[in-house]
Amino acid sequence: MNLDFNTWKEFSFNELFTIKRGYYNKKPEHTDKGYIRFLGATEKNNGVTEYYTINEISNTPKSDNSKNDELSEKIFSPNALCVNNNGSVGCAFFQEKEFTCSNDVTILYLKEGEFNKYTALFVASVIQHDKYRWSYGRKWTLNRMKESKLKLPVNNENPDWEYMETYIKSLHHKELTTNNKHLKLDLKEKQWNNFTFGDLLDDIYKATPHVKSEMEFSDIIKENYIPFISRTGMNNGCDCYVPNENLEGIEKGNAIIIGDTTATIFYQKDEFIAGDHIIVCRAKWINLYTSLFIKTILEKERYRYNYGRAFKLNLIKDTIVRLPIDDNNNPDWKFIEEFIKQLPFADNLLKIY
Repeated sequence: MNLDFNTWKEFSFNELFTIKRGYYNKKPEHTDKGYIRFLGATEKNNGVTEYYTINEISNTPKSDNSKNDELSEKIFSPNALCVNNNGSVGCAFFQEKEFTCSNDVTILYLKEGEFNKYTALFVASVIQHDKYRWSYGRKWTLNRMKESKLKLPVNNENPDWEYMETYIKSLHHKELTTNNKHLKLDLKEKQWNNFTFGDLLDDIYKATPHVKSEMEFSDIIKENYIPFISRTGMNNGCDCYVPNENLEGIEKGNAIIIGDTTATIFYQKDEFIAGDHIIVCRAKWINLYTSLFIKTILEKERYRYNYGRAFKLNLIKDTIVRLPIDDNNNPDWKFIEEFIKQLPFADNLLKIY
């Protein structure tokens, strides 16, 4: 099926959706393992940042100084499309089970009918296509969202939900499987120590910047094209692909790259060129597996560099990372690599990168 955008119609959010703001001002504390999803302003894990029990939610008010509302005010019904209005603004996720969430999340229900996972994924993709409008600290407030518009396929001037569902179902996919069934290595069994990230590297520098608009580029990979890496949080940092013809400033692969104004962190296996504000990190220990481990550690520090505070070169160098160590008190890169390799679905990593 082909998408003919010229036939689509523009609708306001307020026209299509019942719009609800999320509940919690502060993420509740908890001790038990629950099943109620808590959504935060993240771009990962379908928006889920924690799981709570009914009792924990029931006993926790919106904030420290607020009255404790009824449970029905805190738990949201399933079949909702949830959109971040703060943090990772514009990221949208379908929730097919009941959930609770922070007030950095806005909940959308269809005014007519009900979302299913196919129609919700279609609309989520359209919403996320426009999320660039809300970057760099511009919040998607409730009033702005009500007035916001999105274009959708139509049938008799109404959203064509059947077409959207059929389109998503038509996309080719194969269920991801894994042979990694059991964890043999445990992080809790290792001794850990702190290291300054810059001391772990052989080289760290700012990549030669290129301007995408001044180059020929493609959204899909073509023969003799190489990735153009930018500060985007999507697609492993790959903004597009450019022809490898008389290019200057080509970077070799096997590097960790960091967008300094966005604190986006990725491993680049193959050679690439970079946009502005891209930091390149190189070391003998770097490979796909160790890089993914370090990426996870560094991303725990991302919250420090939001809202205008850039993750500049010197800050990157001075960042403290805590790592498993060997008998000589050095980072145990072999253990780190083997730990990543044993994780569920990690046997697919070489197919992805």
